[in-house]
Amino acid sequence: MSYLMEEHVLAAALTREIFGNVSDAAKLWFWGLSALSTGVLAWGVARRVRRWRIGKSDTERFSWRAGLINLWQFVLLQRRVRGHGAAGAAHILLFGGFVVLSIGTGLIGVEHLLEKLLGHAPTDPVFHKGLYFAVYEFVMDLAGLALLAGCGFFVYRRWKRPPEVGHEWQDWLVLALFAIIGMTGYVLEGLRIVREQTPMPGVSFVGVLFARGFESLGMTPAGASDWHIATWWFHAVLALTVIALFPYTRLLHGIAGTVRLAAGIERLGRLSPVSIEQVEETGEIGVTRVEQFKRWQLIELDACVSCGRCEQQCPAFEAGKPLSPRSVVQDVRQHFEAVAMVRPAERDGSARPALVGEIILDETLWSCTTCSACVDVCPLGISPLGFITDMRRSLVADGKLRGSPAQALQKTGRTGNPWGMPAQDRMAWADGLRVSNVQDNPDCDVLYWVGCAAAYDRRLQKVARSVVKLMQAADVNFAVLGNSEGCTGEAARRMGDELLFQQLAGKNIKTFERFGVRRGVKRIVSHCPHCVNSFRQDYSQLGADLDVVHHTEFLDELMHTGRLRVPAEGSAGTGATSASITYHDPCYLARVQNVTAAPRALLSRVTGENGIVEMPRHGRQTSCCGAGGGRMWFDDTADKRVGQSRVAEALATGTRTLCVSCPFCLTMTSDGIAARNGDMTVRDIAEILADTLPPQPSGNQHA
Repeated sequence: MSYLMEEHVLAAALTREIFGNVSDAAKLWFWGLSALSTGVLAWGVARRVRRWRIGKSDTERFSWRAGLINLWQFVLLQRRVRGHGAAGAAHILLFGGFVVLSIGTGLIGVEHLLEKLLGHAPTDPVFHKGLYFAVYEFVMDLAGLALLAGCGFFVYRRWKRPPEVGHEWQDWLVLALFAIIGMTGYVLEGLRIVREQTPMPGVSFVGVLFARGFESLGMTPAGASDWHIATWWFHAVLALTVIALFPYTRLLHGIAGTVRLAAGIERLGRLSPVSIEQVEETGEIGVTRVEQFKRWQLIELDACVSCGRCEQQCPAFEAGKPLSPRSVVQDVRQHFEAVAMVRPAERDGSARPALVGEIILDETLWSCTTCSACVDVCPLGISPLGFITDMRRSLVADGKLRGSPAQALQKTGRTGNPWGMPAQDRMAWADGLRVSNVQDNPDCDVLYWVGCAAAYDRRLQKVARSVVKLMQAADVNFAVLGNSEGCTGEAARRMGDELLFQQLAGKNIKTFERFGVRRGVKRIVSHCPHCVNSFRQDYSQLGADLDVVHHTEFLDELMHTGRLRVPAEGSAGTGATSASITYHDPCYLARVQNVTAAPRALLSRVTGENGIVEMPRHGRQTSCCGAGGGRMWFDDTADKRVGQSRVAEALATGTRTLCVSCPFCLTMTSDGIAARNGDMTVRDIAEILADTLPPQPSGNQHA
């Protein structure tokens, strides 16, 4: 019986008075100021929404499921913030502390309303007592420490002024407000403990330290009462000020970023679709005015906090090209602000700088390799790449692309490939091999997409021949399109020539339909990650439903099923023994398609489990070779190309062989190594595996 009485007394002691020491008049003033603060917040948000609406509406379907998953992973769990050093940890602490403190404050409001509705006295809370109260106070104190720790780091970081981070005076204001709110919260807690002589203050382990400090200075409960109400008002006004400031400072990223993530993160490697019907109707293609961006892109502008992660990961910026993804977004945002302030009838652009050519220079747009590193690293899914490719389309439409890349597009439009070679030469790579065309083998299970590079480039033809030998060794019933194959248009689209892309894609889709190439009937295998991505993401926007797989994935499947066998480690013909190979992950395979395990599983068959020497940047964090986005066709000298840092990484491994799984990567890294007089051989993974095969009679038995 005495035990139960002690437990009851303990539960009764574990509580506090809600709005203690606050008069009824002060409560009314507080709720009035809260309504004002919320109104200022709502007005600011409505103002931003009106500005977002000057952009074009998006016709793509919205997925509630995808939006909820994004909010859970990238907002609440901060998945894209974790693992980014001290700045990432500090952001998690600040964000987590702010969210928990906000929830805790909201629960106090709920408690107060329930007391009024149920007729409870302030000293008799409805649920703010007992074990709940003990946990609540402990968690709130922890959250306050997390908030202050995060603020402390970011104050130090901004004082150091790293060049990759944007700086505005408002940032100091926000950090100061957060820090003062956190500190005054503890002061308020200590004063409350002294004033109420809380029987068990230890659950507020930080507040009790402040309380003991006040008592050591001679503060009495009566004296604490005056200080308590003054501090309470100061703390409350600051908190309401922060709420009101959200739409007017960088805190806006919390609103805009949440909205953007709820709408779904832009898929890597995917460009916004273009309707030819709309182009014919409006005469516009690409973006020359900020109003031509999609609404969700304008939301992205407000979500960006200029943290600089995209800039740090950009291979073009690293190579000294005139491109900073962060600057692109921030410059477009400033232009957007200027445009949004102008009346709709006056937005003809005649009296303001041109977005493309003046705000964003042509050279900046052409520097991008479309590697998607900037998109992948952004915590809020902002796509500088999307802005760049949209503006590129307008440059091509205005005839502002010249030189070798323009010639590559002209050749592609004229002959169906960037080399300008005739279609009848597409099967030259297969000389001496018995490879059947799909016309002769319409019942094939697999269509091998050779691509322009392996069809016409003599070095890359060896890759196609190796893939064929491996499929023949595995007894795969495959065929090729032969002279009916044409360029996918992937490079043309990422260079900005949307019309040429749709022309090429439409022709290929008709060819696929003619030969029954579709999901569930024939599988497409390609050794080019760019072709794979284009088939999966570009062609699907045009209604093509294709089952496409990269050759490393396909060969790995053949290995697992036992259809393809290679000898034990160390048997590769080029002496590819243990610790003699380093592997370069192509951007469009590792980052865009998230394929990193299959290539390594294949190489481990040759080198052994620990035979691959990894470069510092590998897997999804790979570094670009410099060929993507049409940069393959720009006439940079080998020592000035974007991928030089990647070549240096490969040479630094000390291995004899650089293994790749992309024809563009093979060309660019080979040129880069040659420019440095490096002693390293570059080979595709299919070539290394094919060297391990025993001699076999040439020919595809299904021919």
